[in-house]
Amino acid sequence: MEVENPALNDCKTEVAGHELTCKTDQSVKQAAVKVKKVAVFFIGGAGDKEEYYQNEPPHHNVMNAWKQLEKRLTNEQKVEVNLPYISYKDVRGEKDIKKYVERPLKGDKSVYIVVVGHSLGGWNGAHLTSILKERGYTVKVLVTLDPVGGGTGVWMVSDIYFTTPKPSADYWVNVLASPKVTDSSDNVASMGERWVMTSGPAINEVVDANHRQAGVMFGATLQGGKSACDIVYERLSQYLESSK
Repeated sequence: MEVENPALNDCKTEVAGHELTCKTDQSVKQAAVKVKKVAVFFIGGAGDKEEYYQNEPPHHNVMNAWKQLEKRLTNEQKVEVNLPYISYKDVRGEKDIKKYVERPLKGDKSVYIVVVGHSLGGWNGAHLTSILKERGYTVKVLVTLDPVGGGTGVWMVSDIYFTTPKPSADYWVNVLASPKVTDSSDNVASMGERWVMTSGPAINEVVDANHRQAGVMFGATLQGGKSACDIVYERLSQYLESSK
């Protein structure tokens, strides 16, 4: 036998919506709303955040790319977008990945992740994408700027992965430096062996830039009339706008 609930005496059932509307219950119902977040990891190469084996001062080359994207962000977006600047050394090894990558993500597997790696940071950053996939994260965009790491010599003096990366990202942009006038950074990149791939990236182009010029490569106009910076900004903006 069905028992009548006195609390529902002043309520009526809306058949079409299958919901109960109660005249006497005027309390405000709160629904949990998932806040969308974005993390763009800028990973520097040798001598970017720290001295390299030649004891040269840090050059902060990838920061020139970082600044381009940061300037594009609105004040509202800056609240939602995290821009960690880390070293290629910070993404190799369990302790470092937990500290420099997973800690900023706070264990949230839904974060929209972008990886921008320059030089050795491009090599290790590409490896990072597959590691994150194994841990349940998804890298939406990978940008490799003149990635280096194929040479045996560089393995001996740099904290990099010894195997060729197998990136796991929804979209991959690779930009190689091919300057009309070379400088010392190009010689270093040649000794370390640039990672030249014939397949994989959605966009794979060569630009007139020296190896050290991460900002120039990040901002150079590529096929389709957009730069890597344009692509990253447009994609993260679309993601954030889709929640509004």
